[in-house]
Amino acid sequence: MIFNKQVLCPNCGKKAKKNTEIWWERHYGEYAGNLKVIRREQTFNGDILTLWDEESYKMYCGYFCTNRCAQEFGNAAFHASICADA
Repeated sequence: MIFNKQVLCPNCGKKAKKNTEIWWERHYGEYAGNLKVIRREQTFNGDILTLWDEESYKMYCGYFCTNRCAQEFGNAAFHASICADA
């Protein structure tokens, strides 16, 4: 899921990662767009650029950083609802 600010995983508190794109100069030519180059890796076939729009972040699994965090959160919520009924 894409966010316009850096949110935290509700389970572990890990920050969302930057929503980046990869640009391979050998295939696409020199980059001249408006995205910020946050990493440049030189290879023998040309440069690989990591680009970011400086405002979007993403979580891998909806609102959670991993599938594991989503499962742990869901299991904890289910357990809490069962304990509340008792």
